Amino acid sequence: EPVASPVQSPPSSRHEKKKTHRKQRSRDKLEQKQLKEREENSDKRLRVVRELLESEKAHVNALGIVVERYLRPLIQSDILEFSTIRAIFSNLELIRNWNQTFLAALEAHLECGDTFGDLFMEMIPFMRQLYTQYNENYDHAMVTYEKAKKNRAFAQFLEKTQKETHEQKDLLTYLYLPVQRMLAYDSLLKDILQLTPAHHEDYTHLYNSLSALRDIEFSATLRAQQRKNINKVLSIQNNIDDEIHLALPHRRYVYEGEVLLINGRNSKERYCYLFNDLFVCCKANRKKLDFKEPLETIIVEDLQDEGDFRYLFRLTPSANEYIISSSDKHNWLALLQSCKKELKELKSEKEREEVGLHNEVEESSRESLINKIVEWSKMEESELVLTEVKELARVLRKYKLS
Repeated sequence: EPVASPVQSPPSSRHEKKKTHRKQRSRDKLEQKQLKEREENSDKRLRVVRELLESEKAHVNALGIVVERYLRPLIQSDILEFSTIRAIFSNLELIRNWNQTFLAALEAHLECGDTFGDLFMEMIPFMRQLYTQYNENYDHAMVTYEKAKKNRAFAQFLEKTQKETHEQKDLLTYLYLPVQRMLAYDSLLKDILQLTPAHHEDYTHLYNSLSALRDIEFSATLRAQQRKNINKVLSIQNNIDDEIHLALPHRRYVYEGEVLLINGRNSKERYCYLFNDLFVCCKANRKKLDFKEPLETIIVEDLQDEGDFRYLFRLTPSANEYIISSSDKHNWLALLQSCKKELKELKSEKEREEVGLHNEVEESSRESLINKIVEWSKMEESELVLTEVKELARVLRKYKLS
């Protein structure tokens, strides 16, 4: 009796099985690769977290040297006035105390696991206050430090202390530590966040901490710039002998320089200041005011060279005309136009806000009136309705007159 041949799968079925096996192998390889990447990222994350902890220890130690070997001995000596010491060191001792507290809390957190984002969020408000104050004072501290170094006793103290601490760092380097540490926090948190899976329990805290930290950096930089601007405006105001009130909350210093004021064939040396809303021209000695004009009313025009005078431009306020020559004409024109454009945009924005507010008031009034009419329709006492209508008419007449 003939033996039956084994049943063979059709070619298409065999092809599908091979295709399925290939897909499975690809998925397995991908999963293995992803698992390896997760393990590598986890190891990297632990290394960066460890770097954060070790660098924090080094930072606290360095701040301790500043406080114990420089700040306190200077306070106890009569080398510098206390106000000078405070100007140089600012609130650095408070920052050291904060970092000691933060380090202890960070060590406690990391003994229990690898999460610490909630700690950063908890400490951010204190960090914001301390580091912003230090950052605002930093430029002033550097100026005061350079002036103080001319004091021979202070210079000798610095040299002696640096030798005794056996450190390469000088005091200037130590004073930069708080600024440097904020940048380090940003860099380390960014690296840790990138190595933290989105489903990790610390991810949201780390993300929020990094955002809050960058807000501090931006705010501190902005406030330092504002403080520097205020000091600059006050310096210009105090240098001018005439009665002039330049220091206003909205006013921002932009530019200054020597120019020639042209009148026919004659010229006079002048020194001009540009603010975001005002053009001020002084005599050459910068002590006497010649004129000042609000930018909003000024027309700015580029002019061709004429005779012996080059680099000309004209400023035309409402009632005067000033022809100015400056080798820095390109900058003057660009900055004048930029400031005028900014003023125009601010004015348009303010007008849009006022229109929006007016429309809101009108819409609210219209809605109130409709509600009142509906309410009147339900009232049965006609005399009471008439009384209320008269009262409303009185209010509307008053509003129209105003």
